[in-house]
Amino acid sequence: MRIDVDHYLVLGVSRTADAAMIRAAYVALAKRYHPDVAAGNPELAAFNFRQITDAYQTLSDPDARAHYDARVRAALDAERIRREQVAQAAAAAWAEKSAAKGTIAERLFGGSAFKAATKPAVKSVAERPAGSLLQLRPTPAPADLPHADAMARRRSILVVAVVLLTFIGVGGYLATRAVKGPGLQVMAAETARPAETGPAVEPMPQAKPKPKPVPPVNQPSQLAPWGLPPSAPLPGPMAGRSAVLAPVPPLNVDGQSVCVADDGAKFAIVNRGGEPTVIYNGAPPVRASVQLADRYLVVLNNIVPSDTIIIGIKRGLETGTYIYYADTRGAIIQTVTARCVGQAY
Repeated sequence: MRIDVDHYLVLGVSRTADAAMIRAAYVALAKRYHPDVAAGNPELAAFNFRQITDAYQTLSDPDARAHYDARVRAALDAERIRREQVAQAAAAAWAEKSAAKGTIAERLFGGSAFKAATKPAVKSVAERPAGSLLQLRPTPAPADLPHADAMARRRSILVVAVVLLTFIGVGGYLATRAVKGPGLQVMAAETARPAETGPAVEPMPQAKPKPKPVPPVNQPSQLAPWGLPPSAPLPGPMAGRSAVLAPVPPLNVDGQSVCVADDGAKFAIVNRGGEPTVIYNGAPPVRASVQLADRYLVVLNNIVPSDTIIIGIKRGLETGTYIYYADTRGAIIQTVTARCVGQAY
């Protein structure tokens, strides 16, 4: 049975209201919603007034009101019964699902101990009071499960393995970042620095030229054709001097030299206005970078794409030129003397 309109709600009175209260509510609503006085859509005003009139006619007649109240109670009872049936059906489905899960676990693990441990400890749907929604899942006793300890150990081992793998991954990433550090920085010179006899010449600020890429050169001195080596000290008695990233001073700013190293490498150095150009083993000329420069020593890098070749030049000496070979980490692994004709610095 269905009740489409609540007459008490339409008039705005309670279900225990007497005839006087019902009539007063009807008169107040009629004055407000009568089609002759209501503003707006006339069809909507007529519909609202019909609802008010039907509610008043039903509730003002004692017999019609009693019949209407009986219909309302029957509709409410039917709705309550329907909801209880839906709840019981849901509880029964839940119980069947829990029983199916217990059957699957019994087939996987087996044994009478598991059956006794997973036996449901709740009442059936018929034995439970109406409207009660108790848990129907089995409540096994952990002490009686033969496989509870084994499952706990497996979970502990899995957690430990995940933590170890995470630690190893983070450690490997940090180690890789540490190995691939900043670029090469020459930290020393080849011979001891002599005592200064005159006033020091202040270096003139000059923009550092950007190196131009050159094609790779097949030569024995190129130990690794990949990446730029990190910082490393030069061997010999010059170790301990800090690298000074300064441009070439105005002293002897123009010159050139042609050199041959003891291992057969040939190169030429052209210095024009303090900007060095190096032609190494027949490769196209490349603008080298001044890594260290003072009154006594000039160190050039960015000569080959792999940056494993470093040239050290003693100012004013034709026999004071060296080639330093570095590995991919920047460590100097070989020092070769070069004989030069002319003075680039």
